[in-house]
Amino acid sequence: MKIRSIVIFAMLCGISLANAQPAPTGASSQPSAVTPIGNLDDAALAGSARASKLMGSKVYKGDTSIGQIEDVLVTLDHATVTAVILSVGGFLGIGNKLVAVPVTQIKVGSEAKFTTDLTREQLTNAPAFDFAALK
Repeated sequence: MKIRSIVIFAMLCGISLANAQPAPTGASSQPSAVTPIGNLDDAALAGSARASKLMGSKVYKGDTSIGQIEDVLVTLDHATVTAVILSVGGFLGIGNKLVAVPVTQIKVGSEAKFTTDLTREQLTNAPAFDFAALK
C-alpha cells in the first residue's frame, strides 16, 4: 500500500512538472500589435464614464440633491444615451418614483457632479417611468 501511494505521488508530480513547462518559442509568444478600433483611442476613452459608476449618483439643482440616477437608457439603433432614469421624491427610498429625464437635461460639472435646471416639483409631477414599457 505504501509503494502504491509513492507511485501515485510520483506520477502526479510528473504530470505537474509536464504542465509547468514553458511554452515553446515562436510566433505565438510574440505580443500582437495593439490597434484601436474606430476612434476609440486613449484620448476618446479618457472623457468617458462607466454606466455602472453613474448608478447611485445624486443629481443636484444648485446645492440641493433632487434625485438619484437609477439607470441609463440607450437607443439601440444608434447606441446613444436617450434618457437618465432618476429616483425622485420619497425619503430613504420609501415613497420615491422613477422618472425618465432626457439626457440633454442633465449636465456634468466639475468632479463629476450631476446638475439639472429642473426643479424638484417638475420631477415629482412628471409621469412615473415603468421599465415594462421597454421592449
